[in-house]
Amino acid sequence: MSADPAEGASGRRTLVRSGLILALAVGAANLLNAVFQFSLARILDPGDYALLAALFAVVLVGAIPPLAFQATTARAVASELVRGETDAAGVILRGTLRSVLGWTAALLVLTAIAVALAAAAGLGEPLAVGAAAATIAIALAVPVVWGGLQGTGRFAVLSGAHLFFAATRLAAGIAIGLAGGSVAAIMLGVAGATALTVVVTALPLKSLLDSARGAPRRHLATRPNVGAAVGLTALWALAYSDLLVARLVFSGDEAGAYAAASVGARVLLLTPIAVTTVLFPRVATLHDPARERRHLAAGLATVAAVSAALIALLWAFAEPLIELTFGDEYAAAEEWLGPLSLAMALYGLAIVYLYHFLSLGRAQIAAVLAALLAAQVVAYALVHGTPDDLVAVQVAFGAVTVVACEAWYLLRRP
Repeated sequence: MSADPAEGASGRRTLVRSGLILALAVGAANLLNAVFQFSLARILDPGDYALLAALFAVVLVGAIPPLAFQATTARAVASELVRGETDAAGVILRGTLRSVLGWTAALLVLTAIAVALAAAAGLGEPLAVGAAAATIAIALAVPVVWGGLQGTGRFAVLSGAHLFFAATRLAAGIAIGLAGGSVAAIMLGVAGATALTVVVTALPLKSLLDSARGAPRRHLATRPNVGAAVGLTALWALAYSDLLVARLVFSGDEAGAYAAASVGARVLLLTPIAVTTVLFPRVATLHDPARERRHLAAGLATVAAVSAALIALLWAFAEPLIELTFGDEYAAAEEWLGPLSLAMALYGLAIVYLYHFLSLGRAQIAAVLAALLAAQVVAYALVHGTPDDLVAVQVAFGAVTVVACEAWYLLRRP
């Protein structure tokens, strides 16, 4: 049976409108995140900023496995609602949230014990590392709540959630930094902002959650969750690993400059995040290989077009952009901003592929991405003498990841 053309056109307009709203919100949220980085780069000395950037990268990578909960929750909730099973959707959402909050509580206790032991042993920066770990533990609940918003089609509310999260982190970070707080204190502020985000952004889902008050905890270690977690972690680790390598092998000033270029280039990841968030629940309910492929092609084309414009901008105006945002002491970052933006554009295309596969329940792509991450670790071990080496590794692995995803699609298509 063919789809009604009018209905199809209306659906496309809705997707485009939702995508634009979400793209603007995600863009604004990431602008706030960038202001967080730029401001603290100026408030802290380069060595402390390099530590903060590395910890922030750890928090971002640590938040990736729980994105599996957003992917599976959004997919399950959307599928149940399409069938008219509102109560079943509520059971899925509430049960998953109960399980995740249980893990959060346990991890916070373990973190407190680990920080106390590390401090007693005289290890460096135990509180800063502990605050980063606490942030990761609290952030477990964020993707579940946002998966509920995504699965129910509340894209305007989800847009506001992105803005709220970024704004509270920015306010906490700058206030603590200007007050003379340490990196540890700033990370504790980020942890508090994360907890507030969980509570506030869950409010629009109250009726759905209330419909399943007796819902049992859901088992989290399912094959779809594990596959999604491994795939998401591997892909985001591929994109962010250079920050950690730079922190380990370069001096304070050089590490800080590379961190500035790497953070600046990640503006290229805004578009794929917005595109996949809107397309994900839609693709999960199509059940038509031809239409699924058209949605994938549209997502890739959108990301490629926007990325091309941003790459040209960052490459051509690297010097004034770095000086304006980070300051003169990070001037060395200018030569790496353009090439790193190309690498991030390639990873952006890979993000579209990965979320397409997850929306269809094809989490086996995780094995391919995990193998690529292992190869990247070997590459960094062999080639890491200069920032140019790290840039070359990122560009090469970004390209290989896109090729691998398309090859896997062609080999596994119905």
